[in-house]
Amino acid sequence: MTNKYYNMYERLNQELLNELARGKDIKVLHNVTYPPDRRALDYVVEYESKKALIKFSKAISSRSKIYQELKRLSEELEVNSLIVADKFNDRELLYDIVYIRNRIGIISRITLRHYISNGKVFIYEYNGMFYVKIDGKRLKALRERKGYRIHELASMTGITAKTLREYEEGNIDMSIEKAYRFLEVLGKEFEGVVKEVDIFNDRIIHKGKEHKALMHEKVYRKISVDQRYKIIEKFKKYGLDVTIYSAIPSDAILSSAQSRFFISYLGRDLRSEEIEVKCRENYLLAKTFEGKPVIIVEEDVNRYALRVAEEYGITKKVTDVEELAKEIIKENRR
Repeated sequence: MTNKYYNMYERLNQELLNELARGKDIKVLHNVTYPPDRRALDYVVEYESKKALIKFSKAISSRSKIYQELKRLSEELEVNSLIVADKFNDRELLYDIVYIRNRIGIISRITLRHYISNGKVFIYEYNGMFYVKIDGKRLKALRERKGYRIHELASMTGITAKTLREYEEGNIDMSIEKAYRFLEVLGKEFEGVVKEVDIFNDRIIHKGKEHKALMHEKVYRKISVDQRYKIIEKFKKYGLDVTIYSAIPSDAILSSAQSRFFISYLGRDLRSEEIEVKCRENYLLAKTFEGKPVIIVEEDVNRYALRVAEEYGITKKVTDVEELAKEIIKENRR
């Protein structure tokens, strides 16, 4: 994508987000601008007192680095993410449907526009199946108002009585096929039983640390070619939990019992104009999530880079990383 079209695309995304903020009472906490391209995160927002991450993309794959980093970041920060795209895994996204992948929700730009204009989303996709959310109390009340016993309505809709009880107790959602069957049996009143899908909050979350093991394995594969991995190994030697990133402002995030540290590494390959942007973006991301910004610099760093680093966070030279690790462990023991 040329700079001209990339800038136009960025501007359109900003306008769409501004419309979202005005229409849905969403507060933009941070507009992420680093790295300048191939970025896993575009905005941090607050919705109903909860933070969420937003990424705009024309097309995205679940195998891509961008998607995988956003997934890891969502797990790390324990927040939900929303991807707005035209295609996911080479398929056009259907309108007015939220595709749920753990902490990530994926919607089309048209779906987002409908949502902004006071439209509602009622269907979500998960593992290739389409579902609607059910208000169990309303379903039970409607069944009783229509004069059906549990076994009668279950038989008429092709499910077991046990499943119908699960619906009425609010324990499970309903497939779209079953929802159409209930609509045929109960009539238009059934529409009042179906609940809106919250595009930011409704998720099916499986807690796990599988990405940690994967990243640790990658450390050993890349340790000889990337200074960042050598730095991370020094933290890991002390048993500290660190995740490395390449497509967000922070090069790594270290989560300890007491604090979360957003680590940015200033290598020799960074241009002067890039140094301040990177440090500032790492600082803003850390502050947005009540974390501590850390800048790690080379031993022979120039005065400009050192001055900028000290302005935007705890600054350590590469040779002092183990000292920082010990300080973090000491803090955890207090």
